[in-house]
Amino acid sequence: MGMAWIVLLLGAGAIIYNQMYRKRMYREIDQLEEWKISLMNRPVPDELAKVKQLNMTGETEQLFERWRQQWDNIVAVKLPNVEEQLFDAERLIDKYRYRQARRLLGHIADGLHRLEEEVHEIIHEVNELIGSEEQSRTEIEELRAAHREAKKTLLAYRYTFGPAADLLDVRLTEAEKQFQRFAELTETGNYLAARDVVLALKEELVRLKAMMEEIPGLLGECQTSLPAQLAELGDGYREMEERGYILDHLHMERTLQEKRDKIEQCLAMISELRVEEAKQTAAELKEEIEALYDLLENEVLAHQYVQTEMPRIGGMLQELAAEAKETEAEALFVQQSYHLPPSDLEKYRSIEKQLHQLQKRFVLLQDRAAEAKTAYSLLKEELEQLVSQIDLMKEEHEQFRTMLQTLRKDELIAREKLDGMRKTLAEALRLVQKSRLPGLPEPYAMELTEAKRSLQAVAARLEEKPLDMPAVDRALEEAKTAVERLYERTMEMIEQATLAERTIQYGNRYRRRYPSVRKRLEEAEFLFRHYDYEEALRQAVAAVEEVEPGAFDRVQQLWQENNDREQ
Repeated sequence: MGMAWIVLLLGAGAIIYNQMYRKRMYREIDQLEEWKISLMNRPVPDELAKVKQLNMTGETEQLFERWRQQWDNIVAVKLPNVEEQLFDAERLIDKYRYRQARRLLGHIADGLHRLEEEVHEIIHEVNELIGSEEQSRTEIEELRAAHREAKKTLLAYRYTFGPAADLLDVRLTEAEKQFQRFAELTETGNYLAARDVVLALKEELVRLKAMMEEIPGLLGECQTSLPAQLAELGDGYREMEERGYILDHLHMERTLQEKRDKIEQCLAMISELRVEEAKQTAAELKEEIEALYDLLENEVLAHQYVQTEMPRIGGMLQELAAEAKETEAEALFVQQSYHLPPSDLEKYRSIEKQLHQLQKRFVLLQDRAAEAKTAYSLLKEELEQLVSQIDLMKEEHEQFRTMLQTLRKDELIAREKLDGMRKTLAEALRLVQKSRLPGLPEPYAMELTEAKRSLQAVAARLEEKPLDMPAVDRALEEAKTAVERLYERTMEMIEQATLAERTIQYGNRYRRRYPSVRKRLEEAEFLFRHYDYEEALRQAVAAVEEVEPGAFDRVQQLWQENNDREQ
């Protein structure tokens, strides 16, 4: 019974699903039908009717016929075919052949998409034709006005265009022919071709207008401004030569002729309406002429520099030579007292050699300036190099003098350090005497001997003639290490001895009661009397800590408090 109900429910579900699926497919057919009707109702005939208002000849007639045939084919053939396919889809659905119906509906939708695009393209092309005709009609009048204005300007100001006037006239005449070409194409219904003529004519007139605006200025530069600047340059060049300037290295006459040739090239470009090339050439010429002005100006400035700086540089060399002589005397004196490394002596000999070379070079420059056969700019350049080398040599010379002065300072500092270390050693010995130790451990005595020996070595080094400061510094470093180590060892030894003595005294209270404590304290006393303070302290601490843990901390605390009071 239960199985029967399940079968009935499944069957009922299948029937409901089947009905819903069929309804959905029928709705798709209705939607495709609406799409087909909307395509059929598109205003293509109205758009085509607008074309008939144009000249129905030539290209327009051909396009109209093609669009009309396309539309007739859509309405009479393609859309009816869609209608039949929709009927076929309905029959397939009625027969429950859903898969085939689904495939056919997809094919119909693709076909309608293609028809939609075809209709859209027809309307777009029609609008483009009509729009281009309207736009061309408007723009051609504007272009006629621009053309008339250009011809009027050329006629009224022909002289300002120079050799370019004839070619401008030719280009304007050729442009005028394009107006006739536009009219012919329009009359024959070739509106798209006429549109191309309008665009080309517009571009040409824009170019011609730009040229006519730029050519007068360019001609003014090439015919008047630039030649005048070249003439002025030539006059300035010859005047400077008469005043004694050496300008052969500039090759000015040849350079000026090259610029004149370039002006002629620029004029030829203008006459051929190569205006952009002429603009670039004129700009280059202006920069090159400016550079020539700069070259002449540099010669004038270089002359002023040579006249004013030559004496000053001579004074710098004399001053440096006098300082070098003083340094030489100082170096000889220092050598008697101090050992100078070979590298420092070589540096001084190099300074002397460089100074001699600079003096010789300066004399040669003076001679060349007096002969007036060398351009002032070249003399200026060499003098500037000479000044740089003088400044560099002054710096090296100052470093050498500072090194000589530093040697004496270093000696005084070394003696001060030696005195300080002697005081540190004396302080260590005073602390030992003050602590009243029974004696000194052998290792400590050896360190004391080593510290004294290192101080004697420093003193001996300081008495050497000539004094070798690097060797003194090395001896100082060794002595510093030995003295500091001895001082630290002294403080440590005194502390150990004092604490050992006090710990033994503290532990005496337990001697009678604890034999083991007595034995360790006796051993500690033996070690103390034989100067082994470190081991004596260890034995004493072990003895008191055995019977009284923490006793050594109290001994240390009491000793520290006593030290603080004494200080």
